[in-house]
Amino acid sequence: MIFMKRFPTLEKLLPVYSIVMVVIYSWSLLRFFWRLPSLLFYSTAGEIAITYAYLVAVNFLESIVILLALIILSIILPGRWFFDRFVTKSVLLVSLGLWYLGYIASHISAEAPYPYDLIRWSPAVAVLIFALVFLLDQVGFLRKIILGLADSLIVFLFISIPISVISLLVVIVRNIF
Repeated sequence: MIFMKRFPTLEKLLPVYSIVMVVIYSWSLLRFFWRLPSLLFYSTAGEIAITYAYLVAVNFLESIVILLALIILSIILPGRWFFDRFVTKSVLLVSLGLWYLGYIASHISAEAPYPYDLIRWSPAVAVLIFALVFLLDQVGFLRKIILGLADSLIVFLFISIPISVISLLVVIVRNIF
């Protein structure tokens, strides 16, 4: 029963999920639209729509996994560390963590050698990110900006969740039949 007390409420989960969704979906949409002109040369509109459905379904599952990881952190860590300021600490953790993953992804290409140094330093960067999350959460005006931004981005959930569910259903139906 102690776990249920530290499970974040829906009012805390929605702003965090909106930030996760905006970061992940915008990164994928940017890459999708970058490749769209070349897709138009050799794909039909239906094939492009199916590609987009797969993209959105994967983004939906990724964002749920990230949200579940944050919920598990909230349950495992002491209440003072994470649960009390779940929204701000989660937003900071997601923003910094996904920024670093995007940084790693930008250094991986077919022509360049594998970035072993970036991967080797990942545990140290993870500790630094956790330290920054707890330090930046102490700054009052930054906390207000994060809460305001997270609350403002909830409106995107009204668009992204239905599109994501439809895309997930399309992917499931396509793979079953």
